[in-house]
Amino acid sequence: MSLSWTVPELLKHKQEGLAFHEKVHLPLELFQADPEVRKISVVDVEGDVQFSKRSFTFYLTISGSMVLPCAVTLEDVDYPFQTHTSETFLLPGFDDSEAPEDTFVHRITDEQIDLVPYVVEAILVEKPMRVVSEKAKSARLSGEGWSLVTDQTKKQQIDPRLEKLKKFFDD
Repeated sequence: MSLSWTVPELLKHKQEGLAFHEKVHLPLELFQADPEVRKISVVDVEGDVQFSKRSFTFYLTISGSMVLPCAVTLEDVDYPFQTHTSETFLLPGFDDSEAPEDTFVHRITDEQIDLVPYVVEAILVEKPMRVVSEKAKSARLSGEGWSLVTDQTKKQQIDPRLEKLKKFFDD
């Protein structure tokens, strides 16, 4: 089984419901929108489908891990993720205006529903802006004429341009 169904296949399960659990290999080419994703593991997609008169709603739990560059050293960092999402597909013959206002619905094309693009989108949304490796967190980074300044040390540090003004207030 994959993450793709036709409308008639889904309608067969309308009475008893449909639950699925798939391990999916997603090619790295699907993540071209974000070149920081260097590698993606096998993704575990678990979900169930809720049927209504006008739509199918997929409730998904997506988990796996991706390799991202460390923000400090650019080394590979394994970043595990788990996210929950729901995707609603409007059956052919119904209008978007009939859907609830707070719900975004997708149109079904060619009587086929493929969840892979929505799984990729959910993973990209889950990706953090930056990750720092444990090695970089524990290392004291400095060099000749420079050092890594954290927010805490920046607050404690006095601007050398204002250091001379300090003696005027000591009197």
